[in-house]
Amino acid sequence: MITMETNEKVETSNLQKVSFEQIEKAFMEFKEKANNPYYVAIFGKTFLDETTDEYKLTKEVARKVIENDLGVIHGAYTGVMKAASQGADAAIQKSNKSEYLNIGVPMKTFDEELPKASRINLPAAETIGDRKKALIEFCDVCVVMPSGGFGTMLESLEIFHMNQLAEKFGGKVRPLIFVGERWNIIFKALYDNLDMNKQKTGESFCHFIKNIEQLELILNEIELKKEI
Repeated sequence: MITMETNEKVETSNLQKVSFEQIEKAFMEFKEKANNPYYVAIFGKTFLDETTDEYKLTKEVARKVIENDLGVIHGAYTGVMKAASQGADAAIQKSNKSEYLNIGVPMKTFDEELPKASRINLPAAETIGDRKKALIEFCDVCVVMPSGGFGTMLESLEIFHMNQLAEKFGGKVRPLIFVGERWNIIFKALYDNLDMNKQKTGESFCHFIKNIEQLELILNEIELKKEI
């Protein structure tokens, strides 16, 4: 049974498996409590020292998202995820906004090894597939921080491909915002080496940025704050 404690953290019995539908239901409840904002997923490296520039930059990214009346959704644990949660919480407390603007998406396997970054968490997913699906489907925009491994790349490429299909056949297009020159280099190599014939190359939804100022411009340009 999924229960909700007084601190609104969702806990799940180890004896019952959590379906994606249960995770989605909990997210929609949290989103409603936050007055139905758009959410920005922040992806990046799991093991990131808190003294690094990227950790500090991630906190600033999350802060800017909250200041623009958007929510933050992340993977719930350490590194970029923790930085995103800390940045979002600081902005929420400063402006007295809803705590539900900062949501973590945990997974049972990681619960055994890693401390949680957020107080507001969805039910822990059974599989990496469900966790990734939640992060992707529940977000309206994705910000990818400068470092990350195959997990970060996999999440980014899945959104990229979903956007390709949505542009061609109809559906939701989620803007992808890549921070740092590294991603520009990686995608140029992909474009140069993959067969992109008759495929969208992402020029309408991929943004490569270097700083916070560029992030805020993009958030304003894509008009996320319209009524749902």
